Amino acid sequence: MKRILVSAFVLCLVVLTGYGVVVHGLSYQVVGFRPSPPPLDPPHLAAIQTRLPSASGRTTPPAALQQFAIAETARSLRFTLKRNALTDPNKIVDGQQAHCKMYAYVAAATYNQLARQRQWPATCRVAYGHVYLYGISLHRFIPGAFFQDHDFCVFADEQGTYAADASLYDYCLVGRIRLRK
Repeated sequence: MKRILVSAFVLCLVVLTGYGVVVHGLSYQVVGFRPSPPPLDPPHLAAIQTRLPSASGRTTPPAALQQFAIAETARSLRFTLKRNALTDPNKIVDGQQAHCKMYAYVAAATYNQLARQRQWPATCRVAYGHVYLYGISLHRFIPGAFFQDHDFCVFADEQGTYAADASLYDYCLVGRIRLRK
């Protein structure tokens, strides 16, 4: 019994260490930006605001709002490999199935509207680009048009500019991702 517990502990430790190593080496390079998403309509925005945690009467910091927008997008959508040209976040949320571009449009619309309501200069743009792991582009290893470019969000606030990927968060709970220059 003791041997099984030790083996299980070692296996968990190896898996968690491997996860940390991969996440630490992950970075995105922006190739271009997509058009800004249209705003969420009042019913969708109201539904999202009911789930926004209040910070005990204090204002929510931009980093917490970014995390909320990414997590809320991941909660409301299911990933699919099927390409779709939808860019309206309201229709995307209604359909509930999305790929990386659609995840990014919903997260950007959510963040931008919540930041605008707070009169923050912070913004979120939908970007497309390449995924790197320790400086090696993963795109050359995965053929096909689907992975030719990957969509993600680029947030800019007083703390700087950084990337986040709602579709990656949905599966791996990865929040911020480094941007390559």
